[in-house]
Amino acid sequence: MADLAEHEERAIRDYVNGQAPPDDQAGLVQRVRGQRILGRTHDVFDVHCAKTRWWVITDPMNLYLQTDFPEAEQALIFHIGLGAFLAERSRAELPVEDEDHVTAPWRRYRDALDVMNEAGEAEDFQSVGIKCRDALIALGKLYQSADWIGELPESPKVADFKGWGAIYAERLAKDRVRNYVKALVEKTWDLTVALQHNSNATPYDADLVLEATGHLISTLGRLVRRHTDGEPERCPRCESYRIDEDVEHDDERQGFDVSMVCAACGWRSEREFTSWSEHFEGTQLLEYLAGPGTGISDRLHRGESEEMPRASD
Repeated sequence: MADLAEHEERAIRDYVNGQAPPDDQAGLVQRVRGQRILGRTHDVFDVHCAKTRWWVITDPMNLYLQTDFPEAEQALIFHIGLGAFLAERSRAELPVEDEDHVTAPWRRYRDALDVMNEAGEAEDFQSVGIKCRDALIALGKLYQSADWIGELPESPKVADFKGWGAIYAERLAKDRVRNYVKALVEKTWDLTVALQHNSNATPYDADLVLEATGHLISTLGRLVRRHTDGEPERCPRCESYRIDEDVEHDDERQGFDVSMVCAACGWRSEREFTSWSEHFEGTQLLEYLAGPGTGISDRLHRGESEEMPRASD
């Protein structure tokens, strides 16, 4: 198990302290295990508070009383199960950073989910296919004039999703990923059309088309995001991807320091100090407080915005 970096330990402690009462603040923080399940790494931390002891599990972050879950594995199993339940309940949701790139088609995809929730007969399931087809057409229209499309010898028709989807795959992906996305585009479109015309459609047919459509929209959204954001940062010392932004509150100077830190080798960039007056200059505070909480000052207690229901509640 890799050593716990100082900024990681502080983030866990700040998270617990934000949940705990003032007389039960966190002391010792230890990482006890990390496990990758279905593509997501869940780290488990043992946190000793003044009166209680907790398991804190990440991605998304939540905490569990050790009196309820004596073994770390018990808490991890519950955490993953709860996450799967919430994921099924909220399959109409995408990470904000991905949905921003596919807003219009994803709204139509939500319409398809709404139809499915009320469906009971074959014609209802056929309607799911129509809604999914509409979502794909909206996806095909979305980036037809984007700069990264470049010059085309001949543009497909506006509503030709297969044609535009193949172009998106060419511009946004390489090698096997490109081939994979092209296949997704072709096969997903064929599934939606087949469902639309299937007078014997079943719930299983509609669910399959919904899953395929949602996966394709999210995949293209992620590819656009990758194109926009570029490659993820790596540590200049050890080339690890475990680079985090570290925000340190400084009461004495009335502001905060921001730096990039590597959790693998401990490298840290030069700290940059910003006073609270500079940070909020020109900001409408009431609008800021009513906003989604994504600014520097909100990240001082990162993880709380992703919190799942507490097992002890």
